Amino acid sequence: MNFSVTELFLIVTAYLLFLFGIAYATEREIIPRRISQHPITHMLSLGTYASAWTFYGAFEMLENSGFLFLSSYLGASAAFIMAPTLLIPIFNITNRYKLSSLADLFAFRFRSGLVGTITTLLLLLATLPLLSIQIQAVTDSLHILNDDFASSQIAAAFCILIALFAILFGTRHPSMRARNRGLVMAMATSALIKLIALISISVYVLFSVLGGPTETLQWLNTNPQILASLTGDNNDDSWHTLLLAFFAATLVMPHMFHLAFTENRSTESLYKASWGMPLYLLLLAVCVPVIVLAGYKLEIHKESSFLLLYLSQLLHSEWLIITVFIGGLTAASGIIIVASISLASMLQNHLILPLIKTPENVKFYAWLLWLRRILISLVVLCSYIFYMTFGAHQQIHLLGLSAFVAFLQFLPGIIATLFWLGANRIGFIAGLILGMSSWIITTFYPVMLQQGVLLSDTNIDSLNWQSSAIISLLLNIGAFILISRLTRTYPEETRAGEACLINTMDSPSDIQRPSFETADIIRLLTPKLGETAARREFQHAITQLGLDIDQIRPLDLLRLRNALEQNLSALIGPIEAATILESLAKQPVDRSFKARDIHLLETHLETYQAKLSGLAAELDELRRFHRRTLEKLPLGACTVTPSQHILFWNHEIAKLTGLNSYDVADLSLSDLPEPWCTLLPDFINQDDNHLTDTQVIINGDNYWLTLHKSQLSENPDSSIIILVEDETEHHLLTDKLRHSERLASIGRFAAGVAHEIGNPITGIACLAQNLSLETDQPEVLQAGDQIMEQTRRINRIVQSLVRFAHTGQTITDIQCESINLKQCIEEAIQLVSLDIHARQQQFICELNSDVRVEGDPQLLLQVFVNILNNACDASLPEGAIVISCEQAEQRVFLSITDEGTGIDKAIQDKLFEPFFTTKEPGKGTGLGLSLVYNILTEHYGSIEIISPANNKQNKGTQVIITLPGSRPEVKNDFS
Repeated sequence: MNFSVTELFLIVTAYLLFLFGIAYATEREIIPRRISQHPITHMLSLGTYASAWTFYGAFEMLENSGFLFLSSYLGASAAFIMAPTLLIPIFNITNRYKLSSLADLFAFRFRSGLVGTITTLLLLLATLPLLSIQIQAVTDSLHILNDDFASSQIAAAFCILIALFAILFGTRHPSMRARNRGLVMAMATSALIKLIALISISVYVLFSVLGGPTETLQWLNTNPQILASLTGDNNDDSWHTLLLAFFAATLVMPHMFHLAFTENRSTESLYKASWGMPLYLLLLAVCVPVIVLAGYKLEIHKESSFLLLYLSQLLHSEWLIITVFIGGLTAASGIIIVASISLASMLQNHLILPLIKTPENVKFYAWLLWLRRILISLVVLCSYIFYMTFGAHQQIHLLGLSAFVAFLQFLPGIIATLFWLGANRIGFIAGLILGMSSWIITTFYPVMLQQGVLLSDTNIDSLNWQSSAIISLLLNIGAFILISRLTRTYPEETRAGEACLINTMDSPSDIQRPSFETADIIRLLTPKLGETAARREFQHAITQLGLDIDQIRPLDLLRLRNALEQNLSALIGPIEAATILESLAKQPVDRSFKARDIHLLETHLETYQAKLSGLAAELDELRRFHRRTLEKLPLGACTVTPSQHILFWNHEIAKLTGLNSYDVADLSLSDLPEPWCTLLPDFINQDDNHLTDTQVIINGDNYWLTLHKSQLSENPDSSIIILVEDETEHHLLTDKLRHSERLASIGRFAAGVAHEIGNPITGIACLAQNLSLETDQPEVLQAGDQIMEQTRRINRIVQSLVRFAHTGQTITDIQCESINLKQCIEEAIQLVSLDIHARQQQFICELNSDVRVEGDPQLLLQVFVNILNNACDASLPEGAIVISCEQAEQRVFLSITDEGTGIDKAIQDKLFEPFFTTKEPGKGTGLGLSLVYNILTEHYGSIEIISPANNKQNKGTQVIITLPGSRPEVKNDFS
């Protein structure tokens, strides 16, 4: 059954347009992001591994080598199962340093542009046979479906179409780190198509040709020679070699590296691939024996690589032929598109850009895109030339084996990158060149030219390729290890190696204060990128780090340089990026600042927390514990270098100074605001390690601080830790206690004085009483009565003072009587007016003469005197003080209102506490309101203070005193 040229051309074009449509719909978000960015989608895109080798070559390998064909599936499955050990560490490195290819990874690890160039050229050479297989598979498929096609014309047309679609897929952005969601979605779709196509075909032939599982087993029992032919040619030595080759190829093939690491967004997809991809490959592998058995039953003796097509034609099923052809086209086109994109990136970064100068007066990004497009076309062209020169007449599985053995030579570099710090560039280059040379001589050259005369008189059928592969790998590893041991490893290689080792991080050993400015960065980038692109990359890095262009600190410059190098690494390769910015690292520096960059190290360690395991994770947890201890220390703590630059600044000192750790990072102590710029340097320079009870002014308030210092090591040039203890509250509390103790002493002294005053007062009272016996003169008797009244008053005052001095003693001798409130208030006003300041006030008494209360007149007089004194102190001269009252239900509400400044709400709750006063020292003891409160409580009354009394003018204080009213006198009339 033949298809016309037009039909086949439409099928090929329609399929490629379908893939492009998937990519376009993804970029335009017609396909939602939750689908295109899902880890399962990325995992499925790794199914690009199942190329034409899997779709065509596996059938030929099963017939020739039996179940050895499973090695391609098992080797790749082993690589994916080891994702946590291999794939995820590689992803972390490439993602962190914006490395877009295997050449970028090796160039970064060995800090050598030559390593990147050699890797690129050898990887291109190893990939050409693999790409040639894909072209051969599609070309031969079209030729089988329509023998009017000329192979060269078919191959040329197919390569042109693939080149166009690769350009559309891979040159949407000049940076390879700008992830192409459309490409990933298209490759995931093609992987599903391959799986569905192969499963559909195998299920169809299982039941339509073999008659189902039961009949298949019966048929095999009657034809044991078939099963023997499929299992009898296994070579145990080949298993080990092939498994290792396919394992290595999964890691290093350009298209796999690109999809697994460059286009990846997170490690989650790789974790899912650790079980998802082995399952995917298992489903593909199960289909192969079923289809081969169907070929045996139908007695198809044509080329085994295209068994699917011959089987479909023999069954005269048009849909089956189209399914087989689309499946093969999917397997071939996906790898060519992705591999050409990846190889073009490597050629650009490691071959073209190091050799040519960026043309002047060009738009750098547009120029870079066109360069990438030209290189993609050249890669596809090289694949076509290789196919026409060598691949057109070769068996698919032989070309595939040759390519996979070549990929094996890059495995030592991968292992050394992740696990061996001692590897260096000279050893890597020597081992890789030696291994690849051995591969060319023993495997590539004989396969390509169908002869093995260079080593011995053998032919391709008797060539022991697995021994050649092992010998090439051993030569590679031996030279790598030996030469790395014998030659010098440069410091930059060691630092890069530390950055790549699992559970380690790049921690530059001697970060110093940079002396370059932002203008220097733009000046260095301009010759390579052009001024517009240089400013754009600079602004992108500023935005990425969240920096303020007007407030860039020295440590910010270091972060900015690192970010620029990583971003440029994705754009022009790691070596070119490092070369451009290299002069910044070699600028003269301030040698007085030799401390490690604590802040950058902390940032890196925070990033690495989830990636550490074992002892490294335990040490990091211990570091975090000690760090949190210092951060939460209830004392201010800071660490400074011998040059007095700040390294550490904890929360307590940040709260005390108002400066957080980011504000002071890398600052000198002299750059701090007052008083710290003077206090801390002076303390460091003094001989004494302790400074106690030092008074400083912070934001206008008095603080008392105690400082301690100590060197972190015995080295006199080591850093110094300073502890700052805030003693302000303790100092204020001590002052209050001293004042309270002084007042308590005064109280005790006053009690003693009151006791001594009592004796002469008693004598005066006795003399006054005797006057009534000595004279009858009214004036003298009246004077005697007045003397007696005043002595009793003095005695009551003294007794009140004595009672108050005995804190907590209950007043038991209150003499309650009915008191005329107005007379008591007027007496209090008269006493208060004895003070010079009180004489200037206007006392307005609005009380009625008939208002009476129950209480001790002397104690209540003391209450009113205290309240009126406070009102006078708060009022301006000639201010009005209004006294009024109301009666309700045997209660009297006395109100005393002034026009003073009022009382702050923050201290109103403390007014009745003993010794609390707002007056200046010497002008108040803080006992008045406390005494008032006690007296009113004993009288079953209360006191309330409202301030401000005048809400509109926000001034004045109103004191409301509640007392029990006096019962009215009852008069009996018996007349």
